[in-house]
Amino acid sequence: MYLCLLICIMAGCQSQKKLVSVNKETNEVELKVGQSCEIQFRTNASTGFWWQIANADEITVVESGDKRYESNAPEGMVGASSELFWKFTAKEKGTQTIKFVYARQDIDKPTRTRDVVITVK
Repeated sequence: MYLCLLICIMAGCQSQKKLVSVNKETNEVELKVGQSCEIQFRTNASTGFWWQIANADEITVVESGDKRYESNAPEGMVGASSELFWKFTAKEKGTQTIKFVYARQDIDKPTRTRDVVITVK
């Protein structure tokens, strides 16, 4: 009986730590405190442009985490685009819009923007 209870508790903890996907059509995601999501961006570091958070000082309900890159280009191919996966973890209840910009540091205007709404329950 204790073993069954332990398995149920462990399963519940594992399901809460699973990454949640952002809805690509609405750019929204709903998380529970402690859950994480990854936001995916197409990027090309060889151009000098990168994704940045425009309103980083305003973000309170999530914590920005690791970034990882994946590329399907043949090894050694220069100038190929890749996918950026940026992880965020919910830390308190509320709703927050994270404003992303794709820009170079030496240019004032971003070439692309993306707003993602995260609701933590």
